[in-house]
Amino acid sequence: MIQTTQMTQMIQTKMMTMSNSKNTELVLILTAAGSSTRMGNDRSGYKIKKEYLPLNEGTVLSTAAKAFLSALDFSLVIVTYPFCSSEEENLLAQKKSMGALFADKSINQSKSKFIFIPGGSSRQSSVFEALKTANDFFKNAPSKTANSPMVFIHDGARPFVSSKIINDTLKAALEFGASVPGLQPVDTQKEIDSNGFIVRHLVRKNLVAVQTPQVFRLEPILKAHEEAAKSGKEFTDDTEIWDEFVDTQKYSRVKVVEGDSENKKITYRSDIL
Repeated sequence: MIQTTQMTQMIQTKMMTMSNSKNTELVLILTAAGSSTRMGNDRSGYKIKKEYLPLNEGTVLSTAAKAFLSALDFSLVIVTYPFCSSEEENLLAQKKSMGALFADKSINQSKSKFIFIPGGSSRQSSVFEALKTANDFFKNAPSKTANSPMVFIHDGARPFVSSKIINDTLKAALEFGASVPGLQPVDTQKEIDSNGFIVRHLVRKNLVAVQTPQVFRLEPILKAHEEAAKSGKEFTDDTEIWDEFVDTQKYSRVKVVEGDSENKKITYRSDIL
């Protein structure tokens, strides 16, 4: 059971974050355009889409969305789904994505605007398309505030994210421009070469395994993605793109807040148990 003082601190943090975010529009990007190859096939031989698996009152995807919509007020929610070669297949993929998100009836009660878009050939390109969609949305429906919207980029297959992480990352991003939850590794870390020999002994206290949501100001992260696309390089996540291309004279490096071991990404069937 959470102690009274801890509960009070959590409520105060949430209220402070909501107060600070009143002058900033919030965007949620749920990435669900992957092929889920490690999940295998169902009995009919079709690939299992992990984000669409049943969970709680809906699916993995709807559970992830519900965590955010319950914690904060989002103006816009963008969901990416797998790109298909034909228009007919794309419409079917979009329908499946919408069905998975709205499987939890409470999602329908949200006042957020929902947009579903096909993803790209990689997570990086999918996020880039979602960021451009968000930017177009605010151009056509101007933001009610002068601030650049704040965008949360979250794995659609990461349904166990807590309201504490959501509020902590927003609070840090409002202050620094970018944030991410991270966990220090339990085991001592080593860097090895291509032959499997240790070449560097890493200091564990200076290392973190990052999770999502990764939270950024929309304008600078969009510009950073534009530069990343021009470079032709593939980046592992959006914090790497931020650090590579954002002007550090104007914005700080990505601030890490405390993550949670429960905030795991569904990769194998056993992860959902």
